[in-house]
Amino acid sequence: MAKFSELAFKMNNKTKDLINEADDKKRSKLIKKIVKYEDITDRLETEIAIYLSNVSAGELSDKSSSELRSMLSTTNDLERIGDIYFEIAKAIEKKSETKLWFDQKQRDNLNDLMDEVEVAFEQMIKNLNGSYADIDMDQARVMEVAINELRNKVRKKHLKSMEKKEYNAQSGLVYSNIFSSIERVGDHIINVSEAARGINLN
Repeated sequence: MAKFSELAFKMNNKTKDLINEADDKKRSKLIKKIVKYEDITDRLETEIAIYLSNVSAGELSDKSSSELRSMLSTTNDLERIGDIYFEIAKAIEKKSETKLWFDQKQRDNLNDLMDEVEVAFEQMIKNLNGSYADIDMDQARVMEVAINELRNKVRKKHLKSMEKKEYNAQSGLVYSNIFSSIERVGDHIINVSEAARGINLN
């Protein structure tokens, strides 16, 4: 699961690069890389699920059954993170094909959100690589709240910009979908830490 989380983090970094990349060829390479990573996350989730299913075929204590459910929950959340970054990559690909663009303020807001998610990612990976007994849920929740609050600020500014017609409506829709998707990554990140913490508490 720790390896899985590190792969999801790579997708986060590639997606941030993609948001800021202006060169068509480099953007295409980044999209292909994200698509490749998403395929790996799908296979990882399947392999882990099969392994845990085989484990569950034997006699399990209530504690072990709870741990198994927590592990399945964790892998599901990590796979969903991969799906979200795949969706963002495809949205940016379509945006490029239709000649839509983000202005500097939009890119800055997306970068700020990605920076907050990056900090939460680092805490999540630390949680999965360390002792589950030492998971700092208070810090993880602080990070999730920070992501939510920033998303709310970005959305508020976005609605004002749309009212003033400061940018193309189609571009604004893509932009709105992307910053909402980035916030959803934060939801899955906190879920992972909670599930890992639950393994220790079982």
